[in-house]
Amino acid sequence: MKRIILLILISLGALFLLVTLISSFFPSHIRVSRAIDIHANPDSVSLVLKLADYWEAILPAGTPTSIHAKSDSTLHLLIKSTSAIQMAAGYQILKGPVNTSCSVQRYYDFYFDWYPWEKFSSLLVESRFGAALESELHQLKEKLE
Repeated sequence: MKRIILLILISLGALFLLVTLISSFFPSHIRVSRAIDIHANPDSVSLVLKLADYWEAILPAGTPTSIHAKSDSTLHLLIKSTSAIQMAAGYQILKGPVNTSCSVQRYYDFYFDWYPWEKFSSLLVESRFGAALESELHQLKEKLE
């Protein structure tokens, strides 16, 4: 009976080490981004994206954020979360050759710890947040055009 218990414990330990080793090949930082062309003045697009109302509509109510980096055409928000997976959001505006159009790139950054279950959950991030980003960008385009 002691041999069986010892064999089970050693097997579980080896399995955990194998899963941890495999998950160590997954990246700790993932960026999900989408871009859209908008036929509007880049300055008016920038004004809309800098409004707190825009971020309150996109992020869940009461989500604490802090501005990490900001310029005329970019914004990077750190989203403070109680979960282990940390997240950031932002945008970048790329001006067109004429000031009547621009491309807007929206993104979410995810930072994962070394835990295998977090690393394996990173495989689902693209499918979950990619569609949300596309929807947000289409709503922004309809609002500005």
